[in-house]
Amino acid sequence: MVLNARQPDISSIDFACHIASIANTKLTGLFIENPYLELIPADIDGPSYFEKVDKITNFAVTADTDQSVRLFKDECQLKGTTPEICIDHGEPIQEISFESRFADLLISDPGIGFYNRQESLPSHFVKEILTRAECPVLLAPAQFKEPEEIAFCYDGSASSVFAIKQFTYLLPEFANKKAILLEVNGTSEEKFNDGHKRMMAWLRAHYRTVNYHGLEGDVKDALFKYFFKQEKKWIVMGAYGRSLLSNIFRKSSADILIRTVDLPIFITHH
Repeated sequence: MVLNARQPDISSIDFACHIASIANTKLTGLFIENPYLELIPADIDGPSYFEKVDKITNFAVTADTDQSVRLFKDECQLKGTTPEICIDHGEPIQEISFESRFADLLISDPGIGFYNRQESLPSHFVKEILTRAECPVLLAPAQFKEPEEIAFCYDGSASSVFAIKQFTYLLPEFANKKAILLEVNGTSEEKFNDGHKRMMAWLRAHYRTVNYHGLEGDVKDALFKYFFKQEKKWIVMGAYGRSLLSNIFRKSSADILIRTVDLPIFITHH
């Protein structure tokens, strides 16, 4: 999981420990302590630039990192999780991208940042992680509740199917949860075709209970209304696919969904 070496988020650590416990695996803490250059998009659909910040003394960074590492280890021990430590000394996004290449899953607080400024969710830093991660990314909720339902966002694309498979293969322990194949239709007419039938059959081979749910209207509005104030659900989606999934990551929809819905969100590239 990705951690700010100076201000680690306790709730995200607890959530990551819970996931590691479910999967019966170790948890690696990737501590970012060198954010002297952070990529800050001037506009999510436009060019990016680098913002310079004042360099912190090595002594202060080391002291804060040591304290954060102890906190991480203590939380892991409390939750019965085996911790591993990785401290980033290079350019943060490049290091995260490299480490994710050899990871099964990357967990992050959607608001992780390094400067004293107000940011809407997800933070600019997390947007870069979502763009460049080479494994699935799981955004941690502020308050975690044991899920009863997994909502698989589907639009018929290879990206959406890949995300469904990745989640299922990585967390087969959720096979007893209710699975929902969620799709947004432009009209009230449900276009349930052979692809839907094949996808439903695949899900039934891996989950005990499977249902299809179609939503009407605009993608961002329909998803926002569906997930708003929902609890005990997980959201699974592919990144940068067509129709539904490409629209999700535009500023008008993605920011609203991640900012207003306090649910775990599993995102992966195809």
